[in-house]
Amino acid sequence: MQSSLLNILSINKEFKIDGYVVKNITINEIPTLETINEFNYVIITGGDGAIRRTIKNFRDKFEIDNIPPIILNPTGSFNVIVKYYRPITIDKIIKKLITNENLKTLKAPIYAIDKKIFLFSVGNSGDVAHIFISEVLRFGYLKSGFIRYAISMLVLMPFHLFITPFLLISKQRFFVFTPFGFFKKFFNIYGRVDEDIEINLGNYYNVLEFDGDLSVVKKQHITIKRVGSIDLVIG
Repeated sequence: MQSSLLNILSINKEFKIDGYVVKNITINEIPTLETINEFNYVIITGGDGAIRRTIKNFRDKFEIDNIPPIILNPTGSFNVIVKYYRPITIDKIIKKLITNENLKTLKAPIYAIDKKIFLFSVGNSGDVAHIFISEVLRFGYLKSGFIRYAISMLVLMPFHLFITPFLLISKQRFFVFTPFGFFKKFFNIYGRVDEDIEINLGNYYNVLEFDGDLSVVKKQHITIKRVGSIDLVIG
């Protein structure tokens, strides 16, 4: 059975889906949207960083609870969000849309430090050095794929072996990785954000990693908290 005409917003890739009106835009065009309520679904193409930036732009412009169910089309190097929530492939989801089958969703929590959000990872520990070197290597044949991350790991191996014990006991360093949800805290590594986490970074200019993106936080005292959730289509 063909679906009735519904609206889909696609971010970063052009889609044509039978029975649907698809509006194709880039992440940078999200602020130009007048409303989000007209869309039944949002397709996000990209890696973890693109997903985070898309949701951040939505949150900056609209209430986070008004964001339509999100369909992921992963094209990143790691795609941690997809590996963690394990949705079916985009092709299978589109097939269900065309045949008007019900789609299953789950609530994926969103966390934030002020207006800077993340879905699974934030920190100012060894992860920052790893992401920085990986970004320096984002060119030519290394632009996409896992190779640049592997090179970064090899380059930083001596550094990590020496400095990690000191990073773990530092009160000004931390790492949150919610896929490690089987534990709450190990030294300054957090697997869950059950309640607000207060951290004194020690200075007012700090480079933090958010879901694989690097961003500057100009605050000494930060609060990591859950700020809502998104509906993620998984099947």
